Amino acid sequence: MRRARSSCEELWDLFESYADPEFLVEIRSNFDSRYWEMYLATYFIKEGYEICAPKPGPDVGIRYNGCRIWFEATSPERGQEGHPDRVPDIRFALPDEQLSFQDVPNEKILLRYLNSISAKRDQHALWLADRTVAPEDSFVVAINPKRLRHEMVDGDPPRILQAAYPVGSPYVALDSTTSKPVEVGYTFRDVIKKTSGARVSTGIFLSKEYEGLSALLCSRVDAVNQSEAMGSDFQIVENCKAKAPLPDLFRLKGVFFMIEARPGGYTATPTARR
Repeated sequence: MRRARSSCEELWDLFESYADPEFLVEIRSNFDSRYWEMYLATYFIKEGYEICAPKPGPDVGIRYNGCRIWFEATSPERGQEGHPDRVPDIRFALPDEQLSFQDVPNEKILLRYLNSISAKRDQHALWLADRTVAPEDSFVVAINPKRLRHEMVDGDPPRILQAAYPVGSPYVALDSTTSKPVEVGYTFRDVIKKTSGARVSTGIFLSKEYEGLSALLCSRVDAVNQSEAMGSDFQIVENCKAKAPLPDLFRLKGVFFMIEARPGGYTATPTARR
């Protein structure tokens, strides 16, 4: 814990002048969310960007090759207590158990992703209306899902890809005579059903409603669990239909998913920068 405290103090030294007046009060009751906001802004400072943080407005803005890019941090919660679609708590092993097995509730986690992204899309529309953000500015929703508890391990494919594009579980097609794999890929999935039966769309980057979003960024960093290099766990997936796409060649540390259209769908090619 001493190391975590030291790390927080180091980030605060750089972030303090950009924080809103309520930051030190709210971080006591909403630590994970506010920590993620501070970490994200400090990452850009350490990378050499000159940042801005308008109040009110997106959490942090940078310039890249003359283009403005805004980042809005969000940390999804597990959902309303008692709601059937709430992400359940983790069941830890009892004293007489060596291991505790449980399913990762992938679809419930994705519903929380989609809820947070939708809220930030609506916020972005308000900032466009009051001219805090310009139509030509790129806008990235930066998700940190650590509060969902089960997010210690990502899905396959990565959950930001499952939210952004209509991809589902992996599959393997076997030759009926040799039983050898002849094709691997991901199933098509463009909706998730809630417990009530209501349908929630995935593949949001193929929807006109989300053309104001340039990309999604995901990180699972927290004050205790951190990679050695800031940002090396980042995952970024761009919106192939964005009104204001990310600038060409813009990259952060971590993995950047290049999206390309092809007959019958899209390909997502990961490129890494450490």
